[in-house]
Amino acid sequence: MTVIEDLLAGPRGRRFCWELVVATVTEPSDDDTLFWARHRLDQRRGSGGVLFGPGAAGPHPDPSSAQVVAAYGAAVDAGDPAAVTLDQALAALGRTADSALWWQEPDADDVLLDTVVPRTLLARAADAVVRSPGLRALSAPTAQEWAVVPDTPGHGGPELPAPEVLAAWRRELLVERAHGREDPVDASISGTWWTTPPSGLLETTSDPGGRGPLALWAIEDHTGWERAEVTPVAVDPTARIVTIDDGEDWAALCRRFPFDVSTTTRRHDWWRATGRDGDWVVPDWAAVAERYDAVHLTLRGWLRSSGTAIPVDDRTASVIAGWTPGATVWLRDPRPTPGAASTWAWNDDRSGWFPA
Repeated sequence: MTVIEDLLAGPRGRRFCWELVVATVTEPSDDDTLFWARHRLDQRRGSGGVLFGPGAAGPHPDPSSAQVVAAYGAAVDAGDPAAVTLDQALAALGRTADSALWWQEPDADDVLLDTVVPRTLLARAADAVVRSPGLRALSAPTAQEWAVVPDTPGHGGPELPAPEVLAAWRRELLVERAHGREDPVDASISGTWWTTPPSGLLETTSDPGGRGPLALWAIEDHTGWERAEVTPVAVDPTARIVTIDDGEDWAALCRRFPFDVSTTTRRHDWWRATGRDGDWVVPDWAAVAERYDAVHLTLRGWLRSSGTAIPVDDRTASVIAGWTPGATVWLRDPRPTPGAASTWAWNDDRSGWFPA
């Protein structure tokens, strides 16, 4: 697989590629084709917002597929994806994670990129993106890992022993599964949708180029916090880490350590997100912890597979949902040793994270 193929394989990779294009358009066009295409698509799906201001009453444009493709092509021509900086790449990754909403239908941009924009156009953008200094820096291997603890109530660091956290997670999931109902898949039901190990465990990510760990920049279902304590973490090189680099790695983990969640609310959320109705499994993290010290989802694995229905066997599937790209979650004690913490804060004027 090439980096270009990685960017085009899944919805997050395609969205990331598009966000990088948008980041380099210095003179936005007056053409509002894409705005109306998104609005019309949302209207047809029953989720369109109410318009205000001059012209709000209509009539409104309804762009054709050819017009939408032309508008995307014009944006690619107006941008300079080969010149993407690391800060632009990190911010684009953050916007890509923000739009990963795996409890509802894909948003209009994801749908248009998947169903209307031709792969040849996206491939042209991806070919430029992979040559950019920003993407090379983002993808460069790093040895140091960092923990991020948001400075907001309810986001404290690990407090309980890892076995207790995992045992509580498993008990709660067993109760939820036991009380599951056979409602129609399109029933207005929602609940837990993420497939990460439970909160309360240590999560670490790399810090590409010294611009702050990925857990500052790219978070699915971000709650809006803008200040955090960042701590270097010393990782034992002999730690047993299972790596998820693509969907098949995730499927293999689910086959080896399956936990059936077909009768939980995940069925309804993941049907809306992926369009698949059927049986679902997630990794049994308590069982994984008996074999491994940690699980690591690579940036490549996230771009290729996050939010897709990943076949596990002929009957079941799973979803990578709620993950920070590049995250390593530590499942066992003793967990890696933290160093001295520093405070980072989001700066609106500079549109980025900086030491406070």
